Amino acid sequence: MDNNEKTARKTLTKREVAVCQHICENAEKFFGRSEPEKTIMALRKIPEEYPEIADVHSLMGVSYAMMDRVDDARIYFEMAAEAEPDGWHHWISLASLNLESVDLLNAKKCMDKVNEVGYPSEVKDQVDELRWQITEIIELILDGKPYLDVDTYLALEERLYAGVACMKERDWSRAIQEFEYVVSVDSRSEEAYECIGLVHLFKGEIDEAEKFFNKALEINPEYPPAVANLRILDGIRGELAENSEYMKGLEDRIMGARF
Repeated sequence: MDNNEKTARKTLTKREVAVCQHICENAEKFFGRSEPEKTIMALRKIPEEYPEIADVHSLMGVSYAMMDRVDDARIYFEMAAEAEPDGWHHWISLASLNLESVDLLNAKKCMDKVNEVGYPSEVKDQVDELRWQITEIIELILDGKPYLDVDTYLALEERLYAGVACMKERDWSRAIQEFEYVVSVDSRSEEAYECIGLVHLFKGEIDEAEKFFNKALEINPEYPPAVANLRILDGIRGELAENSEYMKGLEDRIMGARF
């Protein structure tokens, strides 16, 4: 908490700062013993109305990451970066987490932010290594897509994310537009074809959904989302015939698991 004490004092009284400091010290002891669950439980004693203490969020994020709870870790790393946007270490944490999730677009954006806010010379090797890892994975992906360059690949990833955002808003027509743009440039994007299939599925167009899931599998026969979606189609047909509300619950389950 030391790096953020001045920020914390803007809204906390001295007593509140002392209490938070004590809680953090206890949490760090648990963390030092590799006890992430106890670390989280200790830090939760700090009231939510003190969101400006960035290092608390960061330690929560690291603890969740140690437990392989990636989504929770991302939430807290993002809160840390929001509380202290010029804290290079928060962006490094987010970049590492995104790299682990193979979210290369956001990993690269986080590294761009690291460059923007600056970082101490003693961590240059760490920054360079992380940047190299991101670049290497992108290059490996592009080895199978020689018709794309890095900038085009990242632009298509942006369109995929936009399509997913439209899906979450149940804006099916906009989602389809985004995914169709992706396949118009990258005809071997199994993810875009699978997402098109999902949109048709959520619209109750089962045969169309099946066609696009199969298209994704023609590109990558082991693409897990398409394999999983195909397995449930027959059951979906039966449920839809008997229960018109079934699709809404299915959307929530698939969207939660997939995105």
